[in-house]
Amino acid sequence: MKQSIRGILNAFLLLAGLCAGRVEAQVVRITYPESRAVFQRNNDQTSTIFVSGSYYQPVDSVQARLVFENVGQGLTTAWQTIQRNPQGGIFQGPVRGTTGWYRLEVRAFSGRTVIGEDVVRKVGIGEVFIVTGQSNAQGFQDLGAAGATDDRVNCVDYDNFARNSLADPPAPKFQQLSASALIGPRGQSAWCWGILGDLIAKQYNCPVLFINTAWAGTTIRNWTESADGKITKNIFRMGTPDENFPVGMPYGNLIIALRYYSSLFGLRAVLWQQGETDNVPLNLGRQEYATLMQYLVNKTRADTDRYPAWILARSSYNQGKVSENIIQAQSDVINVYNNNVLPGPFTDAIQRPRPGDDVHFGGDGLRQLAQAWYNSMDAIFFTSSLPLLPLPQPAITVSCAPNGVSIRLPNAASYSWQSGQTTQTLSVTAAGTYRATLKDAKGNTFLAPAVEVADPIQPATPTITLARQPGSPAATELQVCSDSVLTLSVNSPANNRITWNTGAVSRTLTVGAAGAYTVQATNLYGCRSAQSAPVNLVVRPRLVVPVIAQAGTYSLKATVPAASGFGDFFDWRRGSNTLQNQSTSIAKVGSSGTYTARAKTVYTLNNGSSITCYSSFSNPFEYVLSEADQGMSVYPNPSKDGVVYVETLEDLPNAEVSVYSLTGQLVFTTTVASFNQRQLLPMSSLAKGQYVVRVRSAGFNVSKRFVVD
Repeated sequence: MKQSIRGILNAFLLLAGLCAGRVEAQVVRITYPESRAVFQRNNDQTSTIFVSGSYYQPVDSVQARLVFENVGQGLTTAWQTIQRNPQGGIFQGPVRGTTGWYRLEVRAFSGRTVIGEDVVRKVGIGEVFIVTGQSNAQGFQDLGAAGATDDRVNCVDYDNFARNSLADPPAPKFQQLSASALIGPRGQSAWCWGILGDLIAKQYNCPVLFINTAWAGTTIRNWTESADGKITKNIFRMGTPDENFPVGMPYGNLIIALRYYSSLFGLRAVLWQQGETDNVPLNLGRQEYATLMQYLVNKTRADTDRYPAWILARSSYNQGKVSENIIQAQSDVINVYNNNVLPGPFTDAIQRPRPGDDVHFGGDGLRQLAQAWYNSMDAIFFTSSLPLLPLPQPAITVSCAPNGVSIRLPNAASYSWQSGQTTQTLSVTAAGTYRATLKDAKGNTFLAPAVEVADPIQPATPTITLARQPGSPAATELQVCSDSVLTLSVNSPANNRITWNTGAVSRTLTVGAAGAYTVQATNLYGCRSAQSAPVNLVVRPRLVVPVIAQAGTYSLKATVPAASGFGDFFDWRRGSNTLQNQSTSIAKVGSSGTYTARAKTVYTLNNGSSITCYSSFSNPFEYVLSEADQGMSVYPNPSKDGVVYVETLEDLPNAEVSVYSLTGQLVFTTTVASFNQRQLLPMSSLAKGQYVVRVRSAGFNVSKRFVVD
C-alpha cells in the first residue's frame, strides 16, 4: 500500500509539474521494479535486477546500486552504470547483486553532476516459488493459517479466483505475506506458506516470493486435460452448472504464472501438492498417475521452452485412507534421471486424523506441513535444482514522429499495448503513460518499460533572454564592447535540450563575436522546435589608449589619435582613486601624484539602448604641484595668438575674472559661477602689450601679469 501511495504521489507531482511547464520536482523516477519484487538467484547466489524508469530532464547517464535494507541482509553494491546517453525519456538496464533485501537507488547525471535520484525500497534477490496442486496447496481461511513474521516473505498481490482470466495479470504488485494475505493469483490464505517463508528466509538469509496457482478439488486429469485445451470436469460439481471448470483452467493459472512471473522474476521450483482426490474417490493407479504427472511437467516445459524445476510432495491422505499407488507414482516421477524434479515432503503422516473433513490441515498441522516442506528443501535441493533466472527486459526505442511520438518494440511474436493496439510500433499523439507486453513464440511474456509522454509533444519555440534579465526576451539587436562578452540564456522548459546555431548545447551561451544568434529546443522524444527569433550582436571596436601630457600648471590633458574617431569622454585616476567630476580630456589636478586616464565612448542603437565602452588606462604620468605661483597660473605667457588660459589651484565659487591694461583700463571681465577648471580668456583682439588678470572670490584675490606678443 505504501508503495502504491508513493507511485500515485509521484505521478501526481509529475503531471502537476508537466502541466505547469515545470519538471524540477523530480528529474528521474523508477517505474520498474515495484517494491517487494524478488528476483530469483542463481546457485552462485547472484542475480540480475532489470531496472527501468523515466527521466524528465536531459541526462547523459544513469547509474544504479543496491543498498542493504538491514545490516547483515545483503551486500551493498558499487554504483553501476545501467545506461549511457538514454533517449526518449526512458532509461533501462541491469544491476547485478548478491542474495539480499535491498533499497534500489538510481541517480541520473548531466555531465559529471548528479541532477536527480530515486529509490524503491525492499527489492530482493532470493527464492521464487510457484505453488500449485489442490486444496492443501491452495489453502483456506479460518483454519489457522499463520502469516510470515519476516518482512522479506512476500506474495503476488493479484486475485484471479473469481475472474478466471486467461489474460496476462496486470503490472505486478506484491505484498508482505501476512496472515490475511491472499497469495495471488488463486491462493486463499497464508496457509503453510507464510511459515515456510519464514524458515527459508531465516536459514538462507534471503527474501522469498510465493505465487499460488493451486485449485481445490482438482485431479491430475483436470490439470492435463486443461493443459491440452480440453474442457475438464469438476468431480465434486457433477450435475450442477459448475460441472465444468472454466475454459483453460486449472492449468491456465499455472502456465500464465510460468510465462509471466517466471519470465520477469525467475523461479526456483514449482511446489506441487496434490493426490488426495486421485486417491479418494478416484483410486487412480500408479502408472496412470505417474504418466499424467510427467506429462504435466513436460507440458509446462514445452509450453515455455524453459526447464522449470519441480518439487513434488508425496500426498494421498484423504479421510483416513492413503494410496501407495499415488505415493509411488509421485516418487517414480521424482526418480526419472535428469528430470529436474525433486522430492518434496511426505505429508500423509502429518496430523492424522485431520480436523473437520479429515482432508485439510489446520492449526498446528499447518506448522507441521511448513516444517515438512522446509525439511525437504535442504542444501542438496538448492544446489541440484536448476533455477530459471529473470529474462532481460525488452529494449524499446522512443523517437519523434511527424505528428507525435513513435514507440517501437523489439521483434517478438506478438504485442499488446494497454491502449489496445497490437502493433510493434505505436504512434502517440496525446499525453499519457504507454506500456506494452511482448510475447515470444512460446507465449513467455515480457514487460516493456513504461513510457511517460507529456504535453507538449512538439516543443514550443524558445526565446532568447539575457542571463541578467531572465524574465524578459532579449532585444533583436544587442551590442557589446570588443573587450566584453554577453551571456545569453534560453526561456524553454527544463525537459528540453538546447542547441544554439553555434553548435553549443548549454542553456546559456557567452558570446563576444558579432553575428546573429538563434536557438532550438529538442524535447526528450527527439522532437525539435522551430528556430528562435535571432538576436543580432553588434561588437563595438576597441578604443585607443590615451596619452597624458601636462596642459597647464594645474591640469593634465589626455589625447587620442584624431584618426581613431573615439574618445568622447574620459575617466581620470590619481593612484587608484577616481577623480570626481572630471570627464573631459582636460582634468584639473590639485596635488602631486601618479595620474592615469582612459577614454570612453557611448554607443546608442536604433532601439534606444546604449552602452559605454572603455579603453585601457594610459601609462602613468607623474605630476608635481608647483607652490610658487600663489595658487593661480596664466599661460601661455607670452601669448603669440591672444589665447590665454587662467587656472586656479582651488575651486572658486562665483569668481570674478577681470583683465586690465597697465594703465588700469578694464578690457575684459566675466563671472564664473564655479571656477573648477581652466578658463579661456579671449584676448586675440587686444593690442600687443602687457596686461594684468585678476581673479577674485570669497577669500581669494590674486593678480598676474601676462604679455600678448
